[in-house]
Amino acid sequence: MTAVRRAPSTVVLVDAFSTGALLARRVREDGHRLIHIRSRAELTATFAASLPGELFDADLSYADQADEVLRLLAELDPVAVIAASEFGVEVADEIAAKLGLRGNDPALSHARRDKFHMAETVAAAGLRTARQRRGNDAATLRQWRRETGLWRMVVKPLDSAGSDDVFISTTDEQTRDAVEAILGKTNLMLRTNEAVLAQEYLVGDEYIVNSVSRDGIHRFTDAWISHKVTVRDNRRIYDYEDLLSPADRRFSEILHYVSGVLDALGIANGPAHTELICTTDGPVLLETGARISGLANPAALDRCTGMNQVDLTIECYVGDGGALAQPAIYPRREHARCVNLIAHRAIALPVDALRTALERLPAFESVRFRRADQAITTPTVDLNSSPGVVFLVHHDAAEIERSYRTLRRLEHELL
Repeated sequence: MTAVRRAPSTVVLVDAFSTGALLARRVREDGHRLIHIRSRAELTATFAASLPGELFDADLSYADQADEVLRLLAELDPVAVIAASEFGVEVADEIAAKLGLRGNDPALSHARRDKFHMAETVAAAGLRTARQRRGNDAATLRQWRRETGLWRMVVKPLDSAGSDDVFISTTDEQTRDAVEAILGKTNLMLRTNEAVLAQEYLVGDEYIVNSVSRDGIHRFTDAWISHKVTVRDNRRIYDYEDLLSPADRRFSEILHYVSGVLDALGIANGPAHTELICTTDGPVLLETGARISGLANPAALDRCTGMNQVDLTIECYVGDGGALAQPAIYPRREHARCVNLIAHRAIALPVDALRTALERLPAFESVRFRRADQAITTPTVDLNSSPGVVFLVHHDAAEIERSYRTLRRLEHELL
């Protein structure tokens, strides 16, 4: 292990992949020393490439050197330990507790990661949840489906992310195929799927709520209504999300429900990303991640709401909490739409051509590509096979709609 020099102010990030890099940059901008912890011994090339290694004062592996890492961190006396992505939730909880720092109770870490235990924990708190069953064979899930009288259900891994291997099943054959596709596979969390989760298919609009909490008080930074489309193999993929107005009739009900979910899961400190369905009976949880949104965009959110989840997360752990003592509900100053690019064929990703075309859109704010220039795309079936995400921001909602429609036409030409 490489020796690390002492510093007066040290912040620890666990697994700063993807948008976790935004946290890393913010920490360095504030002048803190940055220690990075990897919770897993092995990483895929894609995840490893997303780490902003140039920002780290040290990059340590917890998986095979936990005792040594804890000893070193105790000497450095860090002011914060933050889970910078879904990967890091459990290890960040553990390290923060052992160092006596602000964090979330490790006793509930499993409920913040395993989707079955998550729903069971939320249901035990008296909140609505989907009917569900876990199993490691298709026969068990088919039998449960018949007993409950469900016509349609969702079959997915217990602890993955990013709509990885999420299937909709309406027949025994589809259930069997989904289970066979999931079991034994290494999921996005780099763990082997030893069981699968079946849940009733919830009918209603899907919402996303991002938040930052401190000492059990929740501040909601942004909420979105999602729109999906059906693509090949009966897969439902994210089309776009629109920033929700606080004047929306369901806004208060949704945020009240999410507050209860955060309390039930023990998310008392730090960011959370919650997905839910508003059914005819009210909000029902899909899942909550105890980390910043995978689509966090501080510049766009500052324009639209005057706040963003990244800055408030740093404020929670490193600041005095003053910014989190403000009203819990954000204002919507501009309209925003987050559009997931859809690849229609295998093609070398034309980053420059796409960026040039997108920059001509009146509502264009930014684009974030998930793949490198000229990397070969695959037809999009989930978030991870989407080539990128485009943010549209404008005072006029009609202009956002026009830019969106133009974007989809360009996409057919270039992707």
